[in-house]
Amino acid sequence: MTQAAPRGVWLFVAAATCAFGGVWMSVPLASVLLAERGEAPALVGLYAASVWVTALCSAPFTPWIAGRAGGAVRLHRASGFVCAMAMLGLATDPALPFWFLLGPVLGASSCLTWTTSDAVVGAMAPAGREGRFLGIYQTFVSAAIGGGPAMLWLTGVRTEAFAAAACIILVGTLLTLPVSEPQGAVPRRMRVSIPRLRPVALMMMAPAGAAMMCGSLEGVAGAVFPVQALGLGMSAAAAASIVVATGFGNVLAQFPVGWFADRFGTHRALLACAVLVAVGALLWPVLAPGQWVWPLLSVWGGAAGAIYTLGMVRAVQRFAGPARAMGMAGLNTAYLTGGAIGAPLGGLVLQAMPGAGLSVALAVLALSAGLGLSLAALRRGG
Repeated sequence: MTQAAPRGVWLFVAAATCAFGGVWMSVPLASVLLAERGEAPALVGLYAASVWVTALCSAPFTPWIAGRAGGAVRLHRASGFVCAMAMLGLATDPALPFWFLLGPVLGASSCLTWTTSDAVVGAMAPAGREGRFLGIYQTFVSAAIGGGPAMLWLTGVRTEAFAAAACIILVGTLLTLPVSEPQGAVPRRMRVSIPRLRPVALMMMAPAGAAMMCGSLEGVAGAVFPVQALGLGMSAAAAASIVVATGFGNVLAQFPVGWFADRFGTHRALLACAVLVAVGALLWPVLAPGQWVWPLLSVWGGAAGAIYTLGMVRAVQRFAGPARAMGMAGLNTAYLTGGAIGAPLGGLVLQAMPGAGLSVALAVLALSAGLGLSLAALRRGG
């Protein structure tokens, strides 16, 4: 880390926090506004899919695009600006076809903002303290993801709120102006070939697996847990609050888990989080709808969310230069893939095996995947 890094670090973390907050403020806003216009639920889902699919498709190309743009920081600024412009377009309450034009632009640009944030912060992480450093970064990111939708309490759920989200993102973009490109974030020139990709793919087993596992778990928690909660006798408001409880735990867990990884090894931290996820998945339906379900869900959310941070820590430890660029892009892609498959598979399991079926399936997944990821990380140097 350079002498000027501390200033650049915190400016960039603040910028990333604004970017995440603005983007996640727009996610529930779009769904509610389309529904209030009388659009069919299937069409609302199709719009959301257009955003997520373009995000998933753009993530693997981040290193190549950043190389052409002159670096990860420059791409972060450009994608943040495009993201804000797309939101300002949505703030005009356009005709439906324009939603399906602006939505994919929003998906791709917001994903590039996210992937470049991870790449830049990963390059700034000091050796030997990656866990704590990235834990702090993920604490702010998690707070922004949870706090973004809460901003709608201030603005109201109306089209003008897109303009407020755009302003938040533009503030973050301005904060990056004094930040210099850290060495090793993204190569300015990169040639992708099979010989270059093969060693990266082998070393990505633990980081990408952790990211995919986290995406799957958070997809289930956001979309399926509330449905399961209704079947367990919880009210609609309580069921919707599950996401708040898991998100709260996600914010609190990042730094402690990062410290644990620095002190005892990433492989042990991965296994510990997996055990907590398995135990929580089995216990929360037993405790629902009682009050003890809320602290348990917070612990569950913290353990599940920290798995992504541990994957990021492992990627930063293992990769440098062009390999790091490809590794971080792979990490983001794996998370998005996990999120895309987690919710529908969780819903199918809940429907096919009502009762304890989903809980048992999640526990088995967490323990088996956690053990596999821990062994993969251990075999490659902890």
